Amino acid sequence: MRPARHGPTIASVPPPEPTRAAGRGMDPVVARRIAWENHRGQRNRFGDPVIEHVARVVAAVSREARAVAWLHDLFELTPIEPTMLRGHGLTATEGRALRLLTRGPHEAYRGYVLRIARARGRAGAIARVVKLADLDDHLAHGRPPPGAPLYAWARGRVLEHMEVRMSTALAG
Repeated sequence: MRPARHGPTIASVPPPEPTRAAGRGMDPVVARRIAWENHRGQRNRFGDPVIEHVARVVAAVSREARAVAWLHDLFELTPIEPTMLRGHGLTATEGRALRLLTRGPHEAYRGYVLRIARARGRAGAIARVVKLADLDDHLAHGRPPPGAPLYAWARGRVLEHMEVRMSTALAG
């Protein structure tokens, strides 16, 4: 069940001051403002405000992944597009991570999870960290509602691929 979409309000969030070093990533404070503005009034399949779920995901990830965590549900639940975030400091890597985290409207859940689990590069690593925190938050509710995705299966696939990548990195 996807919450109703509403008009994008990215324009109401001022672009950041040009004080951040180039390439360091979007300021999580800016990402937080965008998330709060655009998820206002939305509820997830558990009946919780979407922004509360998003904030719990953010609290579970490293600083490097926080901006992506704040925005991880944005493209599925709002009409915001990645290009709209470029002027707000979103890097190409963060944009790729967000596209990985965005399930297409006709994309099978298993394929979506495996796409994240198998993704290469820094964007794939960030997407896996955020997805794992997302899944952990969903699983913390206990029994999922009818029709909910296979969160435990997804968590296992993401962890499995994270462990394989770590083993390969350590062996190399």
